[in-house]
Amino acid sequence: MKMRKYSLFLGGLILTLLSACGLDLQTDYDYKPSVDDPHVNMTVWDYMSTHQADFSTFQQAVEYVGLEDYYQQMKSKYTYLLLNNTAMKAYMDDVFPGAESISDCDSATVRKMILYHIIDGEYSSYGQLDVEPRYVLTMLQGEEGLMTMSVWKNPWQAAVGKVLVNQTGSNANSPQRNAKTSNILATNGVVHIFENYCYYRK
Repeated sequence: MKMRKYSLFLGGLILTLLSACGLDLQTDYDYKPSVDDPHVNMTVWDYMSTHQADFSTFQQAVEYVGLEDYYQQMKSKYTYLLLNNTAMKAYMDDVFPGAESISDCDSATVRKMILYHIIDGEYSSYGQLDVEPRYVLTMLQGEEGLMTMSVWKNPWQAAVGKVLVNQTGSNANSPQRNAKTSNILATNGVVHIFENYCYYRK
């Protein structure tokens, strides 16, 4: 009886494998590379709005301090460092311990943080940034607005093209931040997503 069940199972397996052989044979062996299109065909504001699970707190913070125009405008190209909800929780825990919502935080301090995360001009791994850190102009004026950006130099393929902010030693004692996702091209600039907030430290 066991032998009969085994034979039926084996026969069914062979028939299944043979029926899957209707695929066309590959005509060549050359690798044809392809890259995902980084364009999202919307403004950064619309991008955040369609990804509320990731950016709800950051978008609330932008609205709280009245900086929506930076994210909706189409006249200039900026580089936007978007903070996901994990980064915003870390920011609030560090800077405003005990705050339950962004509206419990000092608006002037939140405004400075957001302005630090908007850079004048487009900076991506598509030719504008190199492995050597370069100073960029954030919307936060003065010494507090100092920032460097570069591309992560790493032998592991998974890290190719990832953007770094304030690479260790490049901008006084500012902590290095690695983008979780880099080089999203919106209609009004470049987006890099971070899981920790960036800031300048002497």
